Amino acid sequence: MEKKRPTAVGFHMDRRRFLHLSSLIGAGAATGLLWGCTPAAPGAPAAPAAEVTTSAGDAGPVGELILVQGVDAESLDPYVTTSGASKGMMWAMYDTIAKRDTDMVMIPWLAESWSTLDDTTWELKLRDEVYFHNGEKFSGDHVRDSIARFKDPNVKNIYAGQLEKVTEVEIIDPLTVHIHTDGPFALLMEVFCEYCEIMPQAITSGEVDPAEQAIGSGPYQFVEWTPGDRMVMDAAEQPHFSGQPKLQRLVWRPVAEGTTRVVELKTGQAHIITNVDPVQAQEVEDDPATKVLSFLNLSSQCIVLNILQVEAFKDVRVRQAMNYASDIDTLINTIMQGNAVRLAGALGPGLSGFDPDLQPYPFDPDKARELLAEAGYPDGFDLVLTTPNGRYLNDRIVSEAIAGMWTEVGVRTTVEVMDWSPFVEGVLGKTHDAFFFFQLGVPLDAGVSTNFHAGREGAAWQGYSNDEVSQIIDDAVTILDEGERNEMYKRMGQILYEECPWVFLWNTRGLTGVREEVQDWEPHPDGVLHLLGVNLAA
Repeated sequence: MEKKRPTAVGFHMDRRRFLHLSSLIGAGAATGLLWGCTPAAPGAPAAPAAEVTTSAGDAGPVGELILVQGVDAESLDPYVTTSGASKGMMWAMYDTIAKRDTDMVMIPWLAESWSTLDDTTWELKLRDEVYFHNGEKFSGDHVRDSIARFKDPNVKNIYAGQLEKVTEVEIIDPLTVHIHTDGPFALLMEVFCEYCEIMPQAITSGEVDPAEQAIGSGPYQFVEWTPGDRMVMDAAEQPHFSGQPKLQRLVWRPVAEGTTRVVELKTGQAHIITNVDPVQAQEVEDDPATKVLSFLNLSSQCIVLNILQVEAFKDVRVRQAMNYASDIDTLINTIMQGNAVRLAGALGPGLSGFDPDLQPYPFDPDKARELLAEAGYPDGFDLVLTTPNGRYLNDRIVSEAIAGMWTEVGVRTTVEVMDWSPFVEGVLGKTHDAFFFFQLGVPLDAGVSTNFHAGREGAAWQGYSNDEVSQIIDDAVTILDEGERNEMYKRMGQILYEECPWVFLWNTRGLTGVREEVQDWEPHPDGVLHLLGVNLAA
């Protein structure tokens, strides 16, 4: 098999600049660290969807696949998980109403087709002969009850607002559902691709706690979870409608350190690893038993500035200064080894609202100091930049380098490194001064509403407020015309560019390490480990 090699951008840097960057990383690193959350633009409502192509497995599920990611799941309950790492685990066990293939095309899954009957009514035709792992047969009742649980405030689902426009789920017959919405809701199926895993009545009735026992209808069923160590799943006893799985067992393990993940891949202790450090990519490629597969993740890598926590961030000049003080191009060329695409604002290429005319903030430390002085901070201020370790590609070392850059202009920054669960708790609790994060994607509204809508105060919202932005977010999902909706998001992107609730970084070119015996699998553009079709060579 011919190896696929990561796309990389070559670079040259003189010794002086390299040593300077190294000193910044040292300056940004905290002395006492605490080691312990896409792609295509949303479209108009679909006509009845095409049939999904499925195929039967081979002789039967065989083999054990070990997947190593930088972080563990936050919970077994998919409605309270937030990261792509968690979603891969959840989607192996749970099914959604629709999915996206590796070309980001929306395909039927639990719904065989969907259509709009009028501006406020969607009809879903559901797949027959689908069974949950506890023996329940899937029907419209499960769609209704799962949506109700998804929206239940007692569940504390930070994404519940994505279905707030759903007012009623009407069961026409066991395999036909009408979903009624409060006004037009163009992105309903987009949301169903990313959220609202369908659950059995054993869970929605309260009989079973999904945080203790996962019961889905997916190709794999839950066996055990030891947080911080491993999650184990076996092939479901009931055949899955997709013809999957081909593997008997999946073992998911969290390993924060990238170097350790590479060692485990090369020694056969892992079959797939996420977030290969670009510096180590050639080492993986040079090993005859391993290879690197790359993909461009169109979600936005950023640093979120907490306006609620840091008084200085209430001034837009300070937020702009943080962007001017960040030498993003050097970070892309050095630490990221060219495996990233620079962002000018919050919305990158491939997302509705992307504006190619926006130019990234240039690296201008003098301008940063000038803006800080104008805002009343000529002597700067103290700041803590919080980052996970291993969740995102080079998250810790990039944070340390940026902290050093900010310190040079007077914003004296130390880095706090956290395990994923406490890191997320801080995001939700809005207690981090600033934090390294990955946001936006498909559906776009799911990201912009949780980040920028002052009235919703979503998961990643940290105090940013602009009435026009909030109104655009409210109105855009009611617009069925994709071009008109794009122009609305474009205007929103221009405002965000000027007001800088984030320090805008890049789209990551994700690097996934894979052993040669892994067959029929490729990385997905959303960064989640989708495992349909994957198998191991004998």
